[in-house]
Amino acid sequence: MPKVLITSLTSCSGCISALICLDIFSQFLEKISLTYSPFIMDETKIKDCDIALIEGCISEETQVSILKKIRHHAKKLYALGTCAAFGGILSLSNQKQADPLSTYVEINGIIPGCPPPSQLLGNSIIHLIEGKEIVLGNRNLCATCPLRDKMDKNYEYQIIEAFLEDLNVNVTENEPTCFLKRGLLCLGPITREGCDLECIKCGVPCEGCMGPVSKEFTSNLINFLSILNLSENLTKNRGLFYRFSKPKLLGDIYND
Repeated sequence: MPKVLITSLTSCSGCISALICLDIFSQFLEKISLTYSPFIMDETKIKDCDIALIEGCISEETQVSILKKIRHHAKKLYALGTCAAFGGILSLSNQKQADPLSTYVEINGIIPGCPPPSQLLGNSIIHLIEGKEIVLGNRNLCATCPLRDKMDKNYEYQIIEAFLEDLNVNVTENEPTCFLKRGLLCLGPITREGCDLECIKCGVPCEGCMGPVSKEFTSNLINFLSILNLSENLTKNRGLFYRFSKPKLLGDIYND
């Protein structure tokens, strides 16, 4: 029976909430020995464990020592959610440097998403307690998008002029056409598949919470935006470049 630690750093607690809300969470608890989890138990001492699941980014110096202590006691450590994996939504702040866990310790894998989609999260914890590796998709979101057949790859000829929240419509129902083709910013082309397409199905363009298929988050985003014909109001939105990740160098410039 594997020993498991589940805890949180700077976050909204949404990832752990998603874990607790899984239909299989009760069976998960039956197959593990939970050694530390402030959300559901009173144990205050971090002990040796086989698996550590940590949500949230590093935004305070005190969290670094906690993270390193957990890393010392854990055989394997996994970043749970977008904040732990990439830095997360706190990267939009001009006051905080939101660092992923991997900035300070070696991690054994990630379970991306804001929060991680239930199917991916459920499959991941099953794989972990069975001693298997987490399986992530190796294609971008467009590969499985229901709007794929309406996609136009000539992005530079289409002016991208708005976010969906600027329009009070459900695009999927009213006009099932690729968001980019309609002039709405969608990060599906540079985002990993596996989110169950819940946002797309609700008419909301992809914001990139699953992270990139490969390489670094922000560099992919900057390269992608460079080939788009962005309207002036979007080019002035500096938060586009730091949606879920902000490299330290750029972060220092941003804060200045």
